[in-house]
Amino acid sequence: MKIYIIAILVLLALQVVSASSPEEMYGMYDKDGKYREMTEQVEQIRLRSEEAQKEKQTKNMIILVVSLIAGLIPVCVIGGKVIRNQTWKTNPTGTTQGIAIALAGGFALFAFNYGWFYLKYLHKDIFKPLFSIAFIILLIGIGIYLARNKKL
Repeated sequence: MKIYIIAILVLLALQVVSASSPEEMYGMYDKDGKYREMTEQVEQIRLRSEEAQKEKQTKNMIILVVSLIAGLIPVCVIGGKVIRNQTWKTNPTGTTQGIAIALAGGFALFAFNYGWFYLKYLHKDIFKPLFSIAFIILLIGIGIYLARNKKL
């Protein structure tokens, strides 16, 4: 009896080993092809997600570089004038204040450009209503400012 059971188990093991190719295994377990179709769809979704992530990182890097260049412009202009005119010899306090203002202005310009481009190119659906609301608030603010400072 033991010999028959061992022989049957060996034959079953050989049958499982012979069906080792992926196509045969799909055929055994996935008769209608739904599992294979589903795995292919998951793979396509994963590839699209990776491509979208790479594209987003590339756009983010471009936005960062452009904003950084725009933020360095005031520092370079003021720094160039300081170096050409050598104002640190005659007015060291004014030179320090000018460079500090240039750095603050450059940082503000960088932050504004980065936020603007980030919203415009990476979050298009948020940018349009946010920009519209900000523009309306700006117009209201200008109107209030002009109404208060208008001499009657």
